[in-house]
Amino acid sequence: MSGAEMRRIREKLGLGREDFADLFGLSGYNAVMNIETDFRRPGKLTIILLRVLDKIPLSKAKKIIELMRKYGHDS
Repeated sequence: MSGAEMRRIREKLGLGREDFADLFGLSGYNAVMNIETDFRRPGKLTIILLRVLDKIPLSKAKKIIELMRKYGHDS
């Protein structure tokens, strides 16, 4: 997955870089920037999840994101 593809999906989902980092377990804004500029690659699970979220209707993707937020804060 290219950085441009990840950015396109992130923006489609309405996620800022900090929110995206928190949701996907990245260290922060700079980690997302490094991926979007192709300095770094996202993990395989992140790539799979982003591609799934990109292919399903936006309303369903947002419901999944809300579940990720809910369960991400339980850890």
